[in-house]
Amino acid sequence: MRRYFKAFYALLFAFVPAACSMHGQSGLPPTGPQNLVRPLETIGGIASQVVVQVGDAPPALFGHALAHVNLAISEIDLVDGSGRSQVVAKYAAPFIVDLLQYQDGSGDSVAQASVNNPQTYQQVRFVIDTGASSALYASGVSAPLNFVTDSDSSSAHAGKSTSTAYLGAGRVAITQSGSFTIGSDPTELLNADFNLMESLTPPSTNSERGDGDRGNFGAQGSLGLTVRPTMFVAAHSNEGMITGTVLNDNGQPVSNAVVVAVGQGGQVGNTVATNGSGDFLLHTLAAGSYRLEVYNQYTNSAGADLSSHGSSTGRDRLKGPTITVSPGQTTNAGAITD
Repeated sequence: MRRYFKAFYALLFAFVPAACSMHGQSGLPPTGPQNLVRPLETIGGIASQVVVQVGDAPPALFGHALAHVNLAISEIDLVDGSGRSQVVAKYAAPFIVDLLQYQDGSGDSVAQASVNNPQTYQQVRFVIDTGASSALYASGVSAPLNFVTDSDSSSAHAGKSTSTAYLGAGRVAITQSGSFTIGSDPTELLNADFNLMESLTPPSTNSERGDGDRGNFGAQGSLGLTVRPTMFVAAHSNEGMITGTVLNDNGQPVSNAVVVAVGQGGQVGNTVATNGSGDFLLHTLAAGSYRLEVYNQYTNSAGADLSSHGSSTGRDRLKGPTITVSPGQTTNAGAITD
């Protein structure tokens, strides 16, 4: 699927050796990534394995396509309900993952460790080496990723549960808060979606925010992207998806409309922008009921403004249907008139 922005996508799953996830990824080889320093402690309980995979499809930023996004991971932690932190990956040198080499849920295996089984966790934390992280545009121009600790600016408060903190020495910690359970099934999968549509401020917006001349696409180093990370997490055994299409009164597609899944408690389950055909896919949704909202004018978590194309209503936001998400199922919301 092609969307105006795509999402970073990370997959974490507990498995027995040689098992594959339901998304088609295989586990790490016994040695894991070359730089991986294996954690030796498990927080009690029955241990199984946790694997982290990261990747996604290429986004386009106001017409400027990205070819590579290199994320430098130093450490990955899980925090249980008692506030105890468990390291599931730690690297002697940052593990570089090109997120854009993996599409539609596939990913690069980046971690492996023992975890409790069953166990409920409250947070996932990624420690990122900012200096070793970068982007490369299709034009061949490279650019830094400038991580910020700004408050959530999303029109839907999509980034409310994700926080970023500076750790010093060129590192940031990205923490997603929200309860999820690794069940008793050793093939349990945990999906953590880094939503790029929410997380990035394009260069043109950066210059408006006073972050320097980010709009000169011909100059080396002038394309730095501001990253205000936004994540969504759901256990695979309790996860489903919603698909659908946004059309105008004439049955023509509405592209770049932002579709938001709002849970019964008012929390945002995930967000996505429609592609050129008006299609959308909301994934990494915990089972439950969601009211869909469609935004024609939307500010993402990082402060970038997005506008849809082709809407006939002229409304900034409209309410769509309420959809029930069942574990392991993709529910079709049908056509939403905008």
